[in-house]
Amino acid sequence: MNRKWLIGGIIGAVVIGGGIGVSATTNGDDWNPDEENVSISLEEAESTAKEELEGLTVNKVERDRDDGRLVYEFDGNLENGQEVDIDIDANTGEVVKVDRDDDDNRQNGTSNQPQVSSDRAKEIANNEVDGEIVEFEYDDDGYYEVEMKDGTYEYELDIDDQSGDILNFEKDRDDDDDDDRDDD
Repeated sequence: MNRKWLIGGIIGAVVIGGGIGVSATTNGDDWNPDEENVSISLEEAESTAKEELEGLTVNKVERDRDDGRLVYEFDGNLENGQEVDIDIDANTGEVVKVDRDDDDNRQNGTSNQPQVSSDRAKEIANNEVDGEIVEFEYDDDGYYEVEMKDGTYEYELDIDDQSGDILNFEKDRDDDDDDDRDDD
């Protein structure tokens, strides 16, 4: 009788373990362009990424879902060695996110005093996005954090306090806008 329980327990563990293994390998975040209908090819997305970031050398490409949106994620370097990540929407071809690793300026002894004023940082943000600044603050790591909205999208920009370069750019659907329509 004990032997039947032991065998049943082992079989149950194998079945449950196998189910967990399959679940872990298909987490739903990655997508296969052969299984999904997308409008932008990998080549077109890479071309857009290289237009946005002049001198980009792509080291790695992933296909992923970001807030329900299918994106191509490009990791690479610029000619000056700076590491960058850029996400391109696989259906619209829009640049969704740009993230620049700009820690080198702080480590190489560059001045800790901002060379870009907060007014200039706001001007840079307004030139990049046609929207309203809803939050603006300075981060001690050497950049301005700017949040903006245009009624449809919300944007997050990090602007370097030394060069005025946009270190990080994210664009997501404005969830607050959806909430406002539900009240009507």
